[in-house]
Amino acid sequence: MKKRFILLTFFLGLGFFYYMSIGFKAEYEDISLKEAPGKIRKEITDQTGFQVFQDGEYTYIYYKCKDKRNEYITTTLDVRWKAGSIVATARVDYAVNDGDIRYDQLIKMDHRSSKDMKYEEEIMAK
Repeated sequence: MKKRFILLTFFLGLGFFYYMSIGFKAEYEDISLKEAPGKIRKEITDQTGFQVFQDGEYTYIYYKCKDKRNEYITTTLDVRWKAGSIVATARVDYAVNDGDIRYDQLIKMDHRSSKDMKYEEEIMAK
């Protein structure tokens, strides 16, 4: 009985740690700028960093890195549930091949209040 309790406590603690640090992937769709509604395409500016847009029942998150053209980099955007919040994380790293070169990314997800979201950037080490 005592052994079961210890194992249960261990696995609950491990699950809690995973939820607080890594989180669980939220549902979203990676879309191109061409697939975005015209209203959203018009609102996207040339500013770098995160931009969040609401359109009906969807929330669009756009991220553009602070790039210098001809840099061999890739940008990925990931959204996860962490510690009760939605966290959008943009990662900018070196591209592995020419097909991976990307300076921005747009994702579409179910409507979320931008006040309830957090944004993080992970920029490659130079």
